[in-house]
Amino acid sequence: MSALTLTLTGHPEEPVDMSPLVPDRLRGLRTPQVSALLLRCGNRTLRVRDLFRVTAGEAGRLRVLRSTARLDAVGAGLQAGDIDVHGPVGAQLGRKMAGGNIRVEGDAGLGAGCGMSGGSITITGRAGDFVGAALPGERAGMTAGTIYVHGGAGDRLGDRQHRGLIVVEGDVGDYCGSRMLAGTIIVLGTAGRYVGAGMRRGTIILRHRPRLVSGTFNSCGMLKMEMLRLLFRQLPRAHRRLASLKSMLPLAERLAGDLAVGGKGELLVLEGAG
Repeated sequence: MSALTLTLTGHPEEPVDMSPLVPDRLRGLRTPQVSALLLRCGNRTLRVRDLFRVTAGEAGRLRVLRSTARLDAVGAGLQAGDIDVHGPVGAQLGRKMAGGNIRVEGDAGLGAGCGMSGGSITITGRAGDFVGAALPGERAGMTAGTIYVHGGAGDRLGDRQHRGLIVVEGDVGDYCGSRMLAGTIIVLGTAGRYVGAGMRRGTIILRHRPRLVSGTFNSCGMLKMEMLRLLFRQLPRAHRRLASLKSMLPLAERLAGDLAVGGKGELLVLEGAG
């Protein structure tokens, strides 16, 4: 059976809170019931039918067509099921999701995967600031799950990350992995300034030498690491776009820190990084 499909029929003037529309909450609802659900749009409340044309399908698979960056909190709180979005999305994609899969054919706003505890997010375009980071007022970012970004990402990627995996194929902004508690970040483009600032544990793998590394990281020299060999074999199985990793050598300069906070994290700058 085909996916339950929501086709945007207009251009919302204000951000729309999409958090009520996740597969595990839509199970058992008929198409008229889905159409009658309420969504916050700025300071107004609208019905789904006021914004979308609803096409019947399997509720465990949700497809959103003609999406815009005005659609916030797509997949927020997702527990199970699949969401496939064609077009950009706004802020907090997959906020606090615990399972399932989200794929966005376009860009995502700030806070993608913030506070997530499971599942997978794939963004084919660019992501904003605070990918996989902590929600405002919380002490830990993502605690499990995977985030793949085909394009670049903004500042503070993985801020306060506490386990899980983030892979970015393009460039990222400043303070990548800042205040990181655990987990793994892989950046295949160029990272901005102050990578790993304030990190206590975790691993940040960099294909290119970052623009600026704090003096509170100590170089442990060039090391051959079997962990990298295994990782470079496994990731392409989950994500075919990462097939180039198979040919990479498991050699990296290891930088330990952030010593300013007594951290035991590591930056691994791959051999040949420019």
